[in-house]
Amino acid sequence: MTDDLIKTPPTPIDEAELVRARQRSRAVVMAVLLGLFVVLVFAISIVKIQLGHGG
Repeated sequence: MTDDLIKTPPTPIDEAELVRARQRSRAVVMAVLLGLFVVLVFAISIVKIQLGHGG
C-alpha cells in the first residue's frame, strides 16, 4: 500500500524525452502555422493579380 504513495523521481533520460516531445510538438505547430501563412499570402497575391491591383 505504501508503494502506491512512493513515487520515484523521473530519470534524466525520461525528462529529456519529455522535453524533446514538447519541442517536437511545438515545431509541428509552428510549421503548420507557417504553412498556412504562406498559403494565405499566396492566395491574397493571386486575388490581387486577378483584380488588377498589382503592388
